[in-house]
Amino acid sequence: MSGLRFGFIGAGGIARGHGQRLLAIDGVEIAALADPSGDSLAAFGEAVFNGGPRAKHYDDYREMLEKEKLDAVLVCSPHTLHTEQIIDSLRAGLHVLAEKPLACSEEETHRIIGEAEKAGRQLMVSFQRRLKAVQRHMRSIIRDPGFGKVLTVASFVSQSWLTSQRGTWRQKLALSGGGQLNDTGAHIIDMVMWMLDDEVAEVSAFIENRGCEVDIDSAISYRTKGGAVGTLTVMGSSPKCPMWEDMTINGDGGSAFFYRRGKLWVVRGDSGKFEEEQIPGEDVSPDRHFVEVVAGRCENESPARDFLRNIKFTEAAWQSAANGGKPVALA
Repeated sequence: MSGLRFGFIGAGGIARGHGQRLLAIDGVEIAALADPSGDSLAAFGEAVFNGGPRAKHYDDYREMLEKEKLDAVLVCSPHTLHTEQIIDSLRAGLHVLAEKPLACSEEETHRIIGEAEKAGRQLMVSFQRRLKAVQRHMRSIIRDPGFGKVLTVASFVSQSWLTSQRGTWRQKLALSGGGQLNDTGAHIIDMVMWMLDDEVAEVSAFIENRGCEVDIDSAISYRTKGGAVGTLTVMGSSPKCPMWEDMTINGDGGSAFFYRRGKLWVVRGDSGKFEEEQIPGEDVSPDRHFVEVVAGRCENESPARDFLRNIKFTEAAWQSAANGGKPVALA
């Protein structure tokens, strides 16, 4: 592919990884960066361009959209800024790859989806687990008829988010729109929604802010319309150690899988044996997938419309926790 010019809205830490991956793709150019922080722009330049030719810098993304001839933008800004920035980019005729969460409310998500449909442009949420070989294999296991109807789901993520993000915009409600549940937790929620061929019907949650403006620790229970029951725990007050992630799903066909921080064990039928899986396929980055989608070579596997289920679940959890764990029905 040739001539795909990117602009970045936000040049912070997460943007640098996107930048490095995009520049490794033939024909992709990072033409411009928009960020009010000079330090972030300088750090992006050092990490991504390695002293070579650098992109133009703008304090205001709107000036970048007006002056630059771009094909696509990547939105890596604080969460509450996403809606306006995504909509402005779509109205400028650009394709958009957005970091999660796409938006901070169901209402905003509907607005964004409507604008993308009117613009006729690709809009993708950067949920990398959807494109990882192990998670894709887990999803295929559930969809095997022998797995049967899903009965229970248990999801868990542990991260030292309370201490690592202290003093940053992520713990300021006006910029983050929520805490750990709306941040790393968005990935874990997405895995539930993406893997199950079902809809969540009811959510009950207990959440602790640990003295912060935003949620840190969340313990959530839910029930699906198909009758599965699940738990989702987001632990943001963990000690300083590597992130840990688990997921277990079992079905009435006697099968189950157990995912533990990158490794997968499966029990099939009535064998009663744990077998470690050899994972087929390779990981694909969201950046490469987005480029392929824009080029028309594949379907968008993380479309904006899918995020509606995610934000509905999140808002229901916040509402339940605010009412002492009282269950909240999802429409």
